[in-house]
Amino acid sequence: MVRFDLESLNELRCLSLSARRAGGGILAKPRTRLPAGGTELTGHRDYAPGDDYRSVDWNLAARHDELLVKQFQGEADCPTYVLLDCSRSMSLSRPSKLDVARRIVLALAYVALADSGQVSVLAFSDRIVARFGPIAQLARIAKLARFLQGLAARGERTDLAAVAEGFVRGYQRHGLAVVVSDLCDPRGFQGGLEVLRRRGYHPRVVQLCDPREGEPDTLGDTELVDVETGASWQVTMTEQHVARYRRLYAQFHDSVRSYCAGHGIACAQVPVDLPENRALLVAIGAAK
Repeated sequence: MVRFDLESLNELRCLSLSARRAGGGILAKPRTRLPAGGTELTGHRDYAPGDDYRSVDWNLAARHDELLVKQFQGEADCPTYVLLDCSRSMSLSRPSKLDVARRIVLALAYVALADSGQVSVLAFSDRIVARFGPIAQLARIAKLARFLQGLAARGERTDLAAVAEGFVRGYQRHGLAVVVSDLCDPRGFQGGLEVLRRRGYHPRVVQLCDPREGEPDTLGDTELVDVETGASWQVTMTEQHVARYRRLYAQFHDSVRSYCAGHGIACAQVPVDLPENRALLVAIGAAK
């Protein structure tokens, strides 16, 4: 459930201040080579949906019958795209990974909008299944909360590479691409992040995890079910199998941290059993 009331709004404001004190946290803008200043007009670019109308050069529009946005010296044009995993594995855990992820997405959007940014949210599984935005005003945050509340875990298995390919074809303005997911992708999470990175986007990762998943206590005859595909296996679990599973689970999460560190990608791993406010602080990169 996505709470949006006066209390939650005050919490979002506090999170935004925490992110600002942390230098932007996970949403810190990439460094640019543009000169400082931001007051000298240096050129124009095509208008894109969600741009502030005040930045349109109306004199040029009147002469050339096309919308062009003014760009200034030192100005970084960096929208935020949040890619939210809604595949079936996100329905697991209590609270579910999706419930925690939806609150995180709302917090990330608020922080970006409070910093005068532009935000789009895309829900995905093996493809993009729903879109919201772009928005550039905090007044739209309540509509985003309703959009997030209407999402459910569905679809087939996660396919982050296919989703990333579809995303970069549909969104031409480069910016931050924040992936909020458990990263349980049969093809591996690396392929999707590589697409974003090589196409000039700036990926960020918020990985949802449940520490209880790493500590199974099942022994003997057991039915294992792949929640995303429905495939099942009858197995006899031994202590050796459980020990190997624990090693593989730990290695998977280590590989996420290692990949992100090796490619300069900001990464937050958020256990779903954290208190809500603490989980949000970890997700936005402002936890102490």
